[in-house]
Amino acid sequence: MGKGELTFPIFLININLMNKIFSFYSMHKKNCYFVTGIILSCLFMIPYLVLGTGSIITYHDQLDGELFSYLLTARYLFTDIRIYPEIMNGLPAAGAVPPAPLFVLFYVFLKPFTAFLLSQWIICLIAFSGMYLLLLRLTGQEFISFGIAVIFMLLPFYPVYGLCIPGQPLLCYAIVSLSSGTGSRWKYYLLILFYGVSSSLVLVGFACLLLTGLFAVWKSIKTIRSREKVPLYPWASLSVLLSAYLVTNLGLIRQVLFPENTYVSHKTEMVLSPQDFGSYFREAFGTGISYAQSYHTILFFLIVLCLLLSLLRFVDKKKVPGFRGSLSPCLKAAGILLFIFVVCLFYAFYHGSFVTDIRNASDGLLKTFNLDRICWLLPTAWCALAGYLLTFLTEPGREAATGSRLKSIVTYGCVFVILGIWGLTVLLYSSLRPNLSKWLKGNEYYALDWDSFFAEDIFSQIDEAIGKPQESYRVVSVGIYPAAAAYNGFYCLDGYSNNYPLEYKHTFRQIMEGELNKNDYVRYLFDNWGNRCYITTAEQANYYTFEKKWNSVIYDLDLNTDKLKEMNCQYVFSAAYLMNAEEMGLSLLREPPFETEKSWYHIYVYAVE
Repeated sequence: MGKGELTFPIFLININLMNKIFSFYSMHKKNCYFVTGIILSCLFMIPYLVLGTGSIITYHDQLDGELFSYLLTARYLFTDIRIYPEIMNGLPAAGAVPPAPLFVLFYVFLKPFTAFLLSQWIICLIAFSGMYLLLLRLTGQEFISFGIAVIFMLLPFYPVYGLCIPGQPLLCYAIVSLSSGTGSRWKYYLLILFYGVSSSLVLVGFACLLLTGLFAVWKSIKTIRSREKVPLYPWASLSVLLSAYLVTNLGLIRQVLFPENTYVSHKTEMVLSPQDFGSYFREAFGTGISYAQSYHTILFFLIVLCLLLSLLRFVDKKKVPGFRGSLSPCLKAAGILLFIFVVCLFYAFYHGSFVTDIRNASDGLLKTFNLDRICWLLPTAWCALAGYLLTFLTEPGREAATGSRLKSIVTYGCVFVILGIWGLTVLLYSSLRPNLSKWLKGNEYYALDWDSFFAEDIFSQIDEAIGKPQESYRVVSVGIYPAAAAYNGFYCLDGYSNNYPLEYKHTFRQIMEGELNKNDYVRYLFDNWGNRCYITTAEQANYYTFEKKWNSVIYDLDLNTDKLKEMNCQYVFSAAYLMNAEEMGLSLLREPPFETEKSWYHIYVYAVE
């Protein structure tokens, strides 16, 4: 048989195969997008799996602090110990509450890095799944829901905060699904419970409870007016979520309700500084605040575009079939945009001088509780807004308004461009980018990774050189995050906590009072805030990690070594050479610092004499 005789049948087979694939895709489009998203969430983790503990992790508020709330809670989970001796000379359990209580189980059964990675993957999985399911239910648009869900998944969430932000779409999906009244309801209540035990009451749970409660009230009023039976599911949803938060925050609730039976928090001494209203509003509305950025600048173009199109439809409403229906997504988007605007106004006003002065003059929750974290709702809100606006652009009724196939192609082109620009912007700021860069560039990419931060190889040398049981003495760190020493088994006087005894803050202050008196900025940071109970020097200000290549030297450190000895602190770990160590009564354990060829820092160990 000749070569030309085979070509035509093979061509027909290929066409037939493509038709079958397209037919299968059309029949199972929703599932195909969902499975693709799950696969992408797995691909997201490949650089981390390849790099292992060489992965670059945002250490601010993660490795330096919140990670230890999981490690300590996991270590003492099945005991009656309520004072953790490893940090801050004994930190009460209420000062180390993990933001996602359910994730503690990962740290019980897995090594810390493995548990951290598992948390990261679950967050990616839930972020995509929740947003895809929510937008699909709200808009019915598979591709738009898929694209926005992938972007939401790529946002730089902090794994230590669990599902606080990434789980919100799943929570909304569960509540919206309950309102439809179809299918079994118990699975949606389980999703609500899952969110409650995987998120934090004080970080964002209070805002979720508030919105769920308002939704329940609105639903009840609506049904009463229509003389229907009041639905129970909104109140049941609120009850399930509230119960989850009550059970997982008993210690904090006890501290608030019965302060006489617990310690006075260092937060009572905080002094808040007023901020500029305009700059804080622009930050919240423009890109999002810290921990809740959504990098949604491109959506302002989309808002203007949809506004112009809606005006066009309003002018030509007599010519457009189904005019009111075609505007429905735009009207819903307007409601979400109003919510975003109000939240951003509240955020800016909350940090203004009027509210700040009231809070500084107050005691209790009004001063110590941060209501501004309601802004953690905004990434989900921006994504829902985008879903409705893009749906408005691509509705079938839109073709009648334009009267041109070319305009329809341009419209869909805009959708691709908007999602593409937004996605690339988010990818640029995501935690995936530095790890991809390191994977591709190898040792040429220089950044602080998990291994470098905790420096297990260096601290094992130090432990061997000291040669004493670690629980028999205490240490402090200079130019190194105390978390590194604590992670390696040392018992520290210093540490990070957003809720520790005020008495201990005053005690620790005596150690470095001389340094605080030298520098107004350092003194202000510790006295008026103080979450970081660290040895902070006047010469290095608020630099907490000194790189080895700097060859840092501190010429005139002023530490109260008598107070150190009183607190059983026998060693000072310093990433800088202390020029006046002998004057303070400190002696080097050995002359060369402890280091390895590739270590991020070197550590001088000084004995307190």
